[in-house]
Amino acid sequence: MGLDFSTGEVAFQDKVLRGSVTELGNAVVAFFWEGDEPRLGTLTVTLPDRSSSPLLGDRDRQIGLILGAHLAAQSGKMALVSVNLPLGMGDAAGRGLLELVQGLMGDIGKEGD
Repeated sequence: MGLDFSTGEVAFQDKVLRGSVTELGNAVVAFFWEGDEPRLGTLTVTLPDRSSSPLLGDRDRQIGLILGAHLAAQSGKMALVSVNLPLGMGDAAGRGLLELVQGLMGDIGKEGD
């Protein structure tokens, strides 16, 4: 058995932000980055009750916690989120990334049908 990732992108200013999400039996794992090459970034975890903690890094912590809260609420599962964006872009790109999360979670729901 392998992991199937739902991947998407959104334009923000002159950059392309990408995301990839997979769903496990008890968790959702998501990666968000800028550019062509996926990169591990600030890690956060959010539980289904929306309690959350940063695990690694600080630069994109706030947007990671916000994205994790949305993923956990939509899935009813723990959300592990990695965010790696250029310095200072995280908060400004939040709306676009939230739209990307909505699309990616919709894609995951379709895969299970």
